[in-house]
Amino acid sequence: MMRHSTRKKQLILISLLFLTLALIPISTSTGWYKAPLLDILRVLFMPDKSPLSTVVWDLRLRRVLAAIVVGAILGGAGTAIQASMRNPLASPFTFGLPSAASLGVAVALLILQGGTIQRFQIYIYNPFLVSIFAFLFSLMQVLIILLLAYKAGLSAGALVLSAIAISFTYQAILYLLQYLYLNEILVSTVVFWTFGDLGRISWTELNLVALISVVIVLPYFIFRSIDYDLIISGDELAKSSGIRPERIRLETTIIAALGTALATSFVGVIGFVCLIAPHAARLLVGGGHRYLMPTSMVMGSLILVLSDTIGRVIIAPTVIPVGIMTSLVGVPLLVYLLIKGGKYGHRS
Repeated sequence: MMRHSTRKKQLILISLLFLTLALIPISTSTGWYKAPLLDILRVLFMPDKSPLSTVVWDLRLRRVLAAIVVGAILGGAGTAIQASMRNPLASPFTFGLPSAASLGVAVALLILQGGTIQRFQIYIYNPFLVSIFAFLFSLMQVLIILLLAYKAGLSAGALVLSAIAISFTYQAILYLLQYLYLNEILVSTVVFWTFGDLGRISWTELNLVALISVVIVLPYFIFRSIDYDLIISGDELAKSSGIRPERIRLETTIIAALGTALATSFVGVIGFVCLIAPHAARLLVGGGHRYLMPTSMVMGSLILVLSDTIGRVIIAPTVIPVGIMTSLVGVPLLVYLLIKGGKYGHRS
């Protein structure tokens, strides 16, 4: 029976992985500029100087690959945070990272004069300035969380509530900056950044995010899979098994925040993926993190690719930012999964 269950989980994981890979050429061929799938495959393997090749390589393929990388980070980070905190609603985004990153964007655009307005367009002097400050402010929020956890001695539940409360402070400061200093164009820029848009990331930024996620973030989550099972069962059982739950919580928080903050700083705020992906994966493969963790990563990639594809075709040629699509789809889906999923942490 256990062997059958394991084979079923492996089959589900492999099927989701192949489905995600199959969506790469399909999503690349989808959009206002239509092209046959065979032509897309030809351009993918044999690039040329045709307009189709420009559309594929300069626009669509980059955002599809970004969806896969960012989705894997968010799915894995959400699963890791939920397990280490023993809270099914915990995630990097409930820790207030989006609010902190948004404040960093406003600071970069206005206080440091990171750009100028010319003919109702914003030109950024340093293209990395906005991303750097979004990342730094996200890390600042992480340091505050760690201080609350290990200096104030807050419990996991109190830590999540404190992080949510602090995020309201960031929002208040952001609104104050918008009211006192930002003009309507800069306010629109900050708001648009919070929507989340996979199209704004460059190849250089995508390579950076992919490198850090493949070398550091994702391998760490996979490596700690068994430890997460023990932590969910209780700190006493985990300690009796030779692991240190406090240290793992600290490491998980830092690694998850690093990956999430890095991805967020380049593509903006993309919500609900770190909540939806773990719960959807848990319904498919159960609560054991040996298969739950990689399934959550693949599920995050799959959700983000589908959301971005739908956003590009639903009212084409207008492209709906993927952050809006994941929120529209995510709210009812998350409620359904929470009702359907039953007790958190059940393993099959």
